[in-house]
Amino acid sequence: MSSFIERLLNHRASKIKPTLANENPIADFFKYLFDLGSFGAQLTLIESKIKGYEFSEDTYIRELQVAHFYLELENYLIHHDSRYINTEANLRSEIKINFPDVTKSDAFLPLYHSGKNQEIIISRLFLLIILKKFKDEDLDLNTTNAWIKIIENQFKEPVSADLIKQISAFRKIKDDSLKINQEFGEIFGQDFVDSVYSTTKEEFFNYYKLTPAVTSISDIIPQLFTSLLNQSPTTLFFDKPKDPILNNEENKIIEEPVKIDTANIDILENILDAYLLFDTNGVIKDCNSKASIMFNLNKNELVQKSIYSLLPSAVSRDIKYDISNLYKGVESEIIGTCVELDISTASSKKLPCELSFSNNFSEPADTFTLFIKDISHRKDSLKAKINAERTAEAKSTFLSNMSHEIRTPLNVILGLSEILSNGNLKDQKTIKKNLDGISFSAKNLLSIVNDILDFSKIEAGKLTLQSLDFNLREVVDNLATGFEIKAREMGVQFIAEIDEQIPDIVIGDQYRLNQIITNLVGNAIKFTKRGSISLKLQFIEKNTETVKIKFSVSDTGIGIAEDKLESIFNSFYQVDEPELAKINGSGLGLTITRELITLKKGKLEAKSTLGKGSTFEFTLDFKISHLKKLKDIEQDFKNQNLSLKGLRVLVAEDNKMNQFYIRQLLQGLNVQADIAENGQEAVAIYQDAKANYDLILMDMHMPVMNGLEAISLIRESNKDSLNKVPIVACSADVFPEARKNAIKAGIDFYLTKPLKEDALKEVLYWLVADEGMKTKPVIGNTKTEETTDTSVSVDIKNLFEIFDGDKEFIISLLEVFIEETPKDLNSLRNCVAKEYYPRASTLAHKMKSSFMNLGLTKPGHYLQQIEASINDPDKVKKAKKSLESFEELYDRVLVDVNLQLIKLKNN
Repeated sequence: MSSFIERLLNHRASKIKPTLANENPIADFFKYLFDLGSFGAQLTLIESKIKGYEFSEDTYIRELQVAHFYLELENYLIHHDSRYINTEANLRSEIKINFPDVTKSDAFLPLYHSGKNQEIIISRLFLLIILKKFKDEDLDLNTTNAWIKIIENQFKEPVSADLIKQISAFRKIKDDSLKINQEFGEIFGQDFVDSVYSTTKEEFFNYYKLTPAVTSISDIIPQLFTSLLNQSPTTLFFDKPKDPILNNEENKIIEEPVKIDTANIDILENILDAYLLFDTNGVIKDCNSKASIMFNLNKNELVQKSIYSLLPSAVSRDIKYDISNLYKGVESEIIGTCVELDISTASSKKLPCELSFSNNFSEPADTFTLFIKDISHRKDSLKAKINAERTAEAKSTFLSNMSHEIRTPLNVILGLSEILSNGNLKDQKTIKKNLDGISFSAKNLLSIVNDILDFSKIEAGKLTLQSLDFNLREVVDNLATGFEIKAREMGVQFIAEIDEQIPDIVIGDQYRLNQIITNLVGNAIKFTKRGSISLKLQFIEKNTETVKIKFSVSDTGIGIAEDKLESIFNSFYQVDEPELAKINGSGLGLTITRELITLKKGKLEAKSTLGKGSTFEFTLDFKISHLKKLKDIEQDFKNQNLSLKGLRVLVAEDNKMNQFYIRQLLQGLNVQADIAENGQEAVAIYQDAKANYDLILMDMHMPVMNGLEAISLIRESNKDSLNKVPIVACSADVFPEARKNAIKAGIDFYLTKPLKEDALKEVLYWLVADEGMKTKPVIGNTKTEETTDTSVSVDIKNLFEIFDGDKEFIISLLEVFIEETPKDLNSLRNCVAKEYYPRASTLAHKMKSSFMNLGLTKPGHYLQQIEASINDPDKVKKAKKSLESFEELYDRVLVDVNLQLIKLKNN
């Protein structure tokens, strides 16, 4: 045995793969588990315990000991090793696959079951160990072998999910344990048998002490029985002949007297349910006080009463059927099951109850048990139960049918992309229009997905609407472009009209309006086979602050019956027409739409004629914006002979590529840019020369000191200044909470990454505008600007568009990428390996911008996952997988960047 221990503990540094055939699979098994853990005092202690432990030479006992130490190691790994992320179920499945020779033993069988079944298996295993100990003392082995065969056969029986069958099985084990105790007590002497039971109980509690089900063996250990067997059993009715005989007068089988062991009386008396014991004729032989109270009869009155007089006729009929077919191999109707029904009490009241029937397998006469549970308290929670079930069903349907909400923009993207990929278009304006439609639909798709996931907030009343300046006419035009393509595919005409009196730029929630119009027009296209669909925006009225606009979506589709018109706004409602089954969606669109319009203080109304079409109308108020289009702003700027030259901007940004990009962008506008590598450096630079900066661009995620801390310190240092320097927060975080936190810290603007030139221009123009004309812009790019594409190639075309064809600048940008990203990746890899997870998250955030700016969205996506997950202990494993995926792509990306760089330099 010592050689086994030595092999088990030596050479921990070299990991042995469990799949390799080895002369001792148990040694490899423990070696595998030790290598999963992080070296520490507790793991060392477990190793010491195993090293000093004398394993039994008996195979069966040794398997129990191996299971015991496995449970100790499992407990350490799952609950105490902070670096090991897994669950008990997953780890047990893992070792079952990798070490089948170890885990196929009876000792491991309880670990792959739960609840009552685990108790049953552990109890059977306990009896089997008892019997194997008796085997050494049994000279003829006949009794021992017979019992071992019985218990081993029970191990082969399939487990049951039926609680009543589980209770019956456990009761059978209890009966077997008593019989074993009595039979072997006559062979070896009761004191010896009791001693074996007692010592085995202690051993078993030690083996499975980390498995709560081990306490179940307390219910079958013989001490409980032997101590009570000294008492006289209570005979509940007079003696009859030992063997059943035929009563000639009544032609009935006369049963043996049923004897009730007083060992059970205290237990049955104190359970919460009513208990009734009855024989094959339905005569009640025993009961507890709960049954007496339920039926308002004392025990003497209840005993000898027919069970059938207390139960509904249908239940009584099933009991009689089961008893008459007890040994005919016929499947039972009610015995071995539980049912819920109302039963009549003595006061003639109907009491909701749960009835559980079981066969006691008693000898020599059959008896049956009925437990009656009062479930009247469930009446009070019935409504909550129904609501919970409806909510669960709604969530399931909601998640499985999200495609309804994203189908329209996705179809536009796919349709326009296919047209472009055919290469038949030559007109640059048409190509540009299609590209704009794809871009807008992609952004709208992302917006819709976010809004669908916000549906729970709508129901909870926690959804807030944004008030941002946006170009209403541009929104409608872009939507119309996509809808026109889709409608044409369906063979119908789409028309969009906007009243000339409606201003271009208004203040409101652009993305919610996108969703509303998309849902309504999408439905119209879906249910219109011929004719036309129209989207109209009608000017209603205007005052100094707001403009009222009426939106109408009309179609010549199938229409809706008058009695169904209100139902269409219910969640998950679908038109009940077989011919439309293929085009039905999730039924969420109109529900979400109406809720969003209600949140905007409007009302969605529907008019429809079956077979002729439908019209959906709503009126909304928008605040009037004082912003102009960027082109108009630039023109005004030129007309006033204003210039950005001389402005000085402090840029706090840790990413080299972003630094390079922003510096070039500002220099192109004749604006001087100073760079700070982190928040702490930005604060120091500002405090040294605060009067000289016209603007601060502050990244939110930086090492040493993040953007929020830096903003707070800057605002604290200039709290008494009359003219505070404007601060622009730059972040890839598009969630409202991030914006709110930045506003609280003291920002003036919030721009999302990748930083757009137009957005930055608006801020700079605002800085130099005449005070009398200065209106603070509210930049509206609060949603992500990232595409849903997952590219691993540099988007050269987009780079040329962004930088106005400046090839030299793009070459410099790619050179910075090639120089910086290998260093960053090496640092990221080392931080993850050394578990410096906060620094790893910072590096992933820094690298993400470099990849996204070049259009490398797929590796950027993996970096985003690393950034978001690496600091969460529950998601470290996921983050490491993302890093592996990123590294698999990186070499390919680097080759692509180098090839693009060579092409640019050679052309």
